[in-house]
This record gives sequence, structure tokens and C-alpha cells, in this order.
Amino acid sequence: MCQHLCDYNGQMLLIRAEQLKMFRRWQLQQFEDKMALHLRERFAGRPEVENDGPLRSMIQSGRELARKFGVVHEPDVRIFLELMTEYGADFHALPWAAKILSDATLSGAGRIERLDDHSLFVVRP
Repeated sequence: MCQHLCDYNGQMLLIRAEQLKMFRRWQLQQFEDKMALHLRERFAGRPEVENDGPLRSMIQSGRELARKFGVVHEPDVRIFLELMTEYGADFHALPWAAKILSDATLSGAGRIERLDDHSLFVVRP
């Protein structure tokens, strides 16, 4: 399977499926690197972020879990991962989080906004 794209001169470019897969893997690696660094800085000193292997595993599983709830945009996935780090890998099963994540009237971004607000204004104070 190939995908054709036009460059700025109107010339056809051919991108093979394997090239798209490689680019997607590179994007995911970049995302993981960025999130690992961010979580280590934000949650410095917490055991959840100290070991690279488990941290990357949590980032991968968290990204997949977020996608199941319609959370796909990078800034929203970042917040989802922050909530996982703060409240535990199963935070989505906490009653307040489960209620928000199961609300079919909300988009993925809407769910993240509600989770973040609830965390900031109800859970933390």
C-alpha cells in the first residue's frame, strides 16, 4: 500500500506503508521521550518516575488507555498521564474519574478538562 502526496511544486511523492510505519514509530518514541522527561520533572522524587522501563511502560499503556476514552490529542494525553502518575495506574477506576470518563456527552478533551478540574478543585484541596 502506498500513499501519494503532492509537494509544494505539485510533484507527486510516493510514501510506502513501511515508511509510514517507521515514521509513526519515530513519533511514538518522541512522544515517550518527551513524556518521560516531563513526568520525571513534574513528579521528581516519586518512585513511579525513577525507573525508565516501568515509566515507559506506564506511558505506553496510559496512551492506549487514554485513546479508549477518546483522549487522543497530545496535551490531553499528557494530563491523562499526569493523573495516572498522581493517583495511580488505575485512577480511571476511581469513582469520580470513572463517572467523568464514562460520560458519553463529553469529548475526549472535555473528559480531560473535567478530570483536571475535579482533581484541582475537589480532590486536592
